[in-house]
Amino acid sequence: MDQQKLDKAIGRRLKTLRMNAGMTLNELAARSGVSRAMIGRVEGAQSSATAALLNRLCAALDVSLSDVVALAEKPPERLVRLADQPQWRDPESGYVRRHASPTGAASGIEVIVVDLPAGARVSYSPWGRNAFTQQLLMLEGAICVHIDAKTQRLREGDCLDFDVMRSVIFENDSKQPARYVIVVRRGTAYGRE
Repeated sequence: MDQQKLDKAIGRRLKTLRMNAGMTLNELAARSGVSRAMIGRVEGAQSSATAALLNRLCAALDVSLSDVVALAEKPPERLVRLADQPQWRDPESGYVRRHASPTGAASGIEVIVVDLPAGARVSYSPWGRNAFTQQLLMLEGAICVHIDAKTQRLREGDCLDFDVMRSVIFENDSKQPARYVIVVRRGTAYGRE
């Protein structure tokens, strides 16, 4: 799917999720800290949303980024071919996220493959409600994951277990691109360390 079509699909999906939650643009703006005008531009596909902006909107809507990027509007599937896996590129950092899991997988597990360019940094705010746990498995390269004040340096083969109840920053401070897999399990948030 080209970027313009994906921006339109993401905008429609965000608007649908907002309306299903019974929220006005003003209410979503107040809850997310994103301006009403910016939300309107994203919903109208007049602006490509960054990863940080989508994270804030998803947290306010109480949905995962996968719910928006995967554009789940069809029944659950057991198999999704590589060519059919939705892929989204953050216009700010160049971060590429591919939702590898079948839509609405019965297991409640989501598998996301991420390509983080050299020098890229992607920040996520903490989730206030319905937070979930996830694991990151490094496939290629190296990154730093900053969770609040603690930093973990991950290299090929390393696996990190963490939640989204705290701010998280993914940083590729190397000169090589990095690839990793995020495995998300919903409904399994745990307390702070």
